[in-house]
Amino acid sequence: MPVLIFAKGALAAFWLLALLNLLYPMGEGWYLAVNLIAGGMLLAHLGELLLFKARLIGQPQPWLQRVQVLLFGFIHLRGLARV
Repeated sequence: MPVLIFAKGALAAFWLLALLNLLYPMGEGWYLAVNLIAGGMLLAHLGELLLFKARLIGQPQPWLQRVQVLLFGFIHLRGLARV
């Protein structure tokens, strides 16, 4: 479980970096690379959201769970109870 907490923290830091990259662009090489990685991760997490939609509907706060899946993806899904 500590590995999942570390992974969530690392992903939160990455999303913060990606947001800051949009507001204050990094150097020439980093700007495009960070945006492409963030876009690919967002598409992957959207796919996970659609794939596990039925599992998320049965959760106590489905909208909060959906936001967390968009941020953390499969790492968050591993901690959810099965419905």
